[in-house]
Amino acid sequence: MGSKYIADLIATSSGAHYSGFHLNGLDPRNSGIDQPTTSATGKLGKQPFVIGVAGGAASGKTTVCDMIIEQLHDQRVVLVNQDSFYHNLCEEELKQVHDYNFDHPDAFDTEQLLHCMEKLMNGQAVDIPKYDFKSYRYNTSPTRRVNPSDVILLEGILVFHDTRVREMMNMKIFVDTDADVRLARRIRRDTVEKGRDIGQILDQYSKFVKPAFDDFILPTKKYADIIIPRGGDNHVAVDLIVQHIRTKLGQHDLCKIYPNLYVIQSTFQIRGMHTLVRDAQTTKHDFVFYADRLIRLVVEHGLGHLPFTEKQVITPTDSVYTGVDFCKRLCGVSVIRSGESMENALRACCKGIKIGKILIHREGDNGQQLIYEKLPLDISDRHVLLLDPILGTGNSAVQAISLLIRKGVPESNIIFLNLISAPQGVHVVCKSFPRIKIVTSEIDTALNEDYRVVPGMGEFGDRYFGTDDDDLQLVLINPFLFYPDELIKNAKLIATPGKGILAADESTGTIGKRLSSINVENIESNRQALRELLFTAPNAVTYLSGVILFEETLYQKTTDGKPFVDLLLENNVLPGIKVDKGTVDLAGTDGETTTQGLDSLGSRCAQYYKAGARFAKWRAVLKIGPKEPSELSIQQNAQGLARYAIICQENGLVPIVEPEILTDGSHDIKQCAAATEMVLAAVYKALNEHHVLLEGTLLKPNMVTPGSQSPKVTPEVIAEATVTALRRTVPAAVPGIVFLSGGQSEEEATLNLNAMSKLDVLKPWTLSFSFGRALQQSTIKTWSGKKENVAKAQEVFLGRCKANSDATLGKYGGGAGGGLASESLYVEGYKY
Repeated sequence: MGSKYIADLIATSSGAHYSGFHLNGLDPRNSGIDQPTTSATGKLGKQPFVIGVAGGAASGKTTVCDMIIEQLHDQRVVLVNQDSFYHNLCEEELKQVHDYNFDHPDAFDTEQLLHCMEKLMNGQAVDIPKYDFKSYRYNTSPTRRVNPSDVILLEGILVFHDTRVREMMNMKIFVDTDADVRLARRIRRDTVEKGRDIGQILDQYSKFVKPAFDDFILPTKKYADIIIPRGGDNHVAVDLIVQHIRTKLGQHDLCKIYPNLYVIQSTFQIRGMHTLVRDAQTTKHDFVFYADRLIRLVVEHGLGHLPFTEKQVITPTDSVYTGVDFCKRLCGVSVIRSGESMENALRACCKGIKIGKILIHREGDNGQQLIYEKLPLDISDRHVLLLDPILGTGNSAVQAISLLIRKGVPESNIIFLNLISAPQGVHVVCKSFPRIKIVTSEIDTALNEDYRVVPGMGEFGDRYFGTDDDDLQLVLINPFLFYPDELIKNAKLIATPGKGILAADESTGTIGKRLSSINVENIESNRQALRELLFTAPNAVTYLSGVILFEETLYQKTTDGKPFVDLLLENNVLPGIKVDKGTVDLAGTDGETTTQGLDSLGSRCAQYYKAGARFAKWRAVLKIGPKEPSELSIQQNAQGLARYAIICQENGLVPIVEPEILTDGSHDIKQCAAATEMVLAAVYKALNEHHVLLEGTLLKPNMVTPGSQSPKVTPEVIAEATVTALRRTVPAAVPGIVFLSGGQSEEEATLNLNAMSKLDVLKPWTLSFSFGRALQQSTIKTWSGKKENVAKAQEVFLGRCKANSDATLGKYGGGAGGGLASESLYVEGYKY
């Protein structure tokens, strides 16, 4: 039997026993040992890890023990032989020694064995006499001094027979060797070591050894946690056992000290996943995949500690099945940010579960500060699963648990779930809160001088969410910040000077109008073909930092099968998503509107983030008229934008805030400037009231222009009016402003952007573009839905992208695109 056999046995083990490796009984609390008690100030002595090794005579028990001792060279390990505890034979027994059954349980002085083991487990040295198999008595001198150790190997044919001895063991190994092999070994051993002749050996074997094996030894095999075929010849099995022992040595002491600490069953599947997530060379994709698998196992184990009630159901066969009913009053609470990685696993296990959040800001090890909490109002009536993948110093956990208790959650109703724990953190949490439960998958060695868990798995949040603290500017975190580093990083990326956004988020109906203008049917394949033309245009994406997608496009692929999202990310272009659901009339106004889509926005944003989107767009539409924009319209749209923005940030998406003032009407540029300032002032007031992180947002405003029915003005006039309005209203914390084209021709939008970039005044934000029609119109007309025109259309698109890139730097000379670029794109009351 090779290594595959052993590994399969380990991986498939469950229940109390199986024929092969069995690891389920390795939880020290299954051993029946009385749990030590402790107080906040007391300190427990270390309990040894006891391994029982049983099997028939000459099965290879001692060889297995020697191999384990050799491999555990860095641990204090002692061997205690059951053979040292035979009863002394009396004179009458000595006369009939050949009829004495040394393989019977009564042949052993079990009380003396228990006494010695108890002293060793209590940290006391013992003197074990050596049994003389020639005189059949103890040799009182010299005895063997056995000192307290980390690991005690108790070896003997019947060490599993007595319940009291068995209950001392943390691990039970049965060495299973073929009977003929055992007999051959016994003959060789007893003739050399015990001075017996072969006739005596064979007579004793048939009379005592074999019957005793069948009656007393073999039945104890059922108690084994691990069964080793072929004994000491099975090097692979011993190597695997030693690996597991090393893992348990780091865990069993704490589990004995704290009965509220649960380490999930360690299998080689779990060890393999830990190996991958701990490897610094593992890719982000693989890290997330295997971390999610481990998280799911921890969550499932944690759910097993919830209370349940018995429930009977009728099966499809009209039979009664008696099972259990899950705990209904349950919620999760994630410790931002790493704890949010565990939310999906919890949602997958508990449909519709409420999840709260706690944010604790850390400055060094002692600077823990609870700065935000968002919890269910009825949390005091619920069992709480607290989520944080790493338990390090325990300080953050204490802050979070203390908050839950202050909110009325009973301590016994809290289950703390994490992937790895440092012993220091376990001590801190368990001593502070002895009635909570901690469920973890492994206990690591210690904390290093930087208070990081070692060996650990690094900065979990950075590896899981794909961010790096070295690339991020630390900012003062506001109370509602969930993904501060990632939001800031992505907002800065989108606002890269010289780059802008392609707005390819037209709804199915809107893009249908574009396709209809070139006599192309509005079907998905044609919509996909247009988007692929744009996204694969050679060199065009070098001028883009983001692309806004419609929901359909977010999940589309190229004709070669590559998802659009992956295509964009490979070119360092962030995918975005339109999340609003269009405008509706605002009651009580003269044709003004408000934007809908806040219902279910959080869950949709979470799905979009999972699909690869990293920013979002929400369009609010206002108009200028005799009494417009009204205060009601301004406030409704400002509040809607603010609510949208904070929901996006809660789910990791950079919100593009788009309050568009339509060009419809005969108003002059001064009226547009005044309306723009009013609207933007209200928007940023609302954003601040909603605690939106401005560093993690972008603004997509209209340019300040005269109305569509008024005389045109020069780009320089538009530039001055627009930048002035922005300087008066937009905080410097906003990294970038990306303009919408608002019905201007492609050339007009580019010239106006260029004039703003050239304006010699302080502009604390990057000025760029987020154009849809003003980047696509001439491209669509050049394409006309024909494959033979794709290359030419892509050249036109490249030209528009480069022209606008130049404009963001104030370097556009004009004239790109010819006549098509000068065609007006104005549509009255434009909707999409």
